[in-house]
Amino acid sequence: MADEGQPQEGFADRIKESPRTVSAIIIILIVAAAIYAFSGDQQQPGDSQQETAGQQATGELTPSDTASPAPADSSEADVMEGGEIVEQNEETPAVPAAERTGQGYVEVAQAGDGITHLARRATTRWLSENQAGFTVTDEHRIYIEDYIQNRLGNQGLEVGEQMTISFDLISEAVSSAQQLSDSQLQHLSQYTSALQ
Repeated sequence: MADEGQPQEGFADRIKESPRTVSAIIIILIVAAAIYAFSGDQQQPGDSQQETAGQQATGELTPSDTASPAPADSSEADVMEGGEIVEQNEETPAVPAAERTGQGYVEVAQAGDGITHLARRATTRWLSENQAGFTVTDEHRIYIEDYIQNRLGNQGLEVGEQMTISFDLISEAVSSAQQLSDSQLQHLSQYTSALQ
């Protein structure tokens, strides 16, 4: 009953007296807002595989499974953004497919690609069609890609830009990769995450 003479402190009074508490609450709110903003409706890659497996087992199709793709030559596409349909009026140029010629692989740059990306695709195709004569590790693949990129340059590429990567250059890069020492391979291992 001794407390009856003193006014009880409220929550607001305690917060005013402790700036650290206010700072901590603000930080927690910012982190929570960031998590909420970035989580959105995005599915994890494993979720779609599990969903597909579940649909195969039950035989049920969702509306998204029965939807047909938009025509490729359409200049206007409808896109879902946050549950709303948004029309896009800009034309997306058709990117030609990569080709195999008598001289090499004609690789086509896609959005965000550089010469190393084209070299990676050409190397993968060459290795699937030819025997290297040794076990090609991820470290060897990094070396081969860099070897090709160093010979072709480092200029930026436009979407749809084509570049021929010759069979001779790929073969030369593979032969050079075979000569790498264990210490060189160990050094290259730090870059293998780019292949994943």
